[in-house]
Amino acid sequence: MRRSLPYIYFAATLLLASTVQAQYGRGGGLQPAGRYGPSAPKLPGVELAGPLDSALARVLLSLTSEQATRYAQAYDSFMVATRPERDSAGAALAKMNERLDTGDRAAAMFYAERAQEFGKVLKDRQERFESDLRRWLSGDQVKAYKKWRDGEDQAAERRRREDEVRWQEAGFRGDFGSRASSAPELKTALGTPAGVAAPALGSAAVRVGRTLYVAGQLGVDSSGALAGADLRAQAERAFANLGAVLQASGATARDVTTLTIYVVNYRPADLATIRDAGAAYFGANAPIATVLGVQSLSREGALI
Repeated sequence: MRRSLPYIYFAATLLLASTVQAQYGRGGGLQPAGRYGPSAPKLPGVELAGPLDSALARVLLSLTSEQATRYAQAYDSFMVATRPERDSAGAALAKMNERLDTGDRAAAMFYAERAQEFGKVLKDRQERFESDLRRWLSGDQVKAYKKWRDGEDQAAERRRREDEVRWQEAGFRGDFGSRASSAPELKTALGTPAGVAAPALGSAAVRVGRTLYVAGQLGVDSSGALAGADLRAQAERAFANLGAVLQASGATARDVTTLTIYVVNYRPADLATIRDAGAAYFGANAPIATVLGVQSLSREGALI
């Protein structure tokens, strides 16, 4: 597999709904599960972010032009219809994280249970969405979607296991009166999701506390081959790769606060191409975005 250094650099500051964090207890040792109260509740997983987004679906599922249009319409309708539940679940999880930071497990559990209620609704709606896809996608496309979904479910399970430590640490704070600010925020390296080429150096993403840092994304497929020789094709793939990394980390395009893009031989006319390719990022509540023109990139043929 050919791998290359990333060339689109996305610095994302996110308030994650389900924080994945390992914290140390008294004496520097990790606290065993169950010592300071019940284990972490099972929180909403992939259903919180929604199905495979349109841009990535077009690439990972190899959709035809007609299929891509149909998928985008179904996806957009689904996301609009379920946005109230997703926003409510996200708000409940944010409150849960605030309570965990202060060691108030009882209050955190209250908000976790509210998030679970919304999660059940979202899970049912998404299962119906995915069941409908089987009626018009090919067998290979359904397999590709299932492979993506399995990867997302595995990532959600990893987050749940890591959240066990966070809940135990919150119990430690509540029992021993430790200040939230005294606990270290440890770094957690996250794996590369299915369909995205792993970076030649480092991790695809790293979480520190409730902040997520995403490695630069290049317009290449999972094998490391360039998506095309033109800026539009490479930009679409780069943004799709970014979306996959964010989703695997429990975040979405709406959570990104800072976006930096490097373009070879940049011209003002390229801005429209970049805006179209990254439409999911440049709508309402858009991040701070910086576009920089460069003479070349270390990967031959890479434009963005």
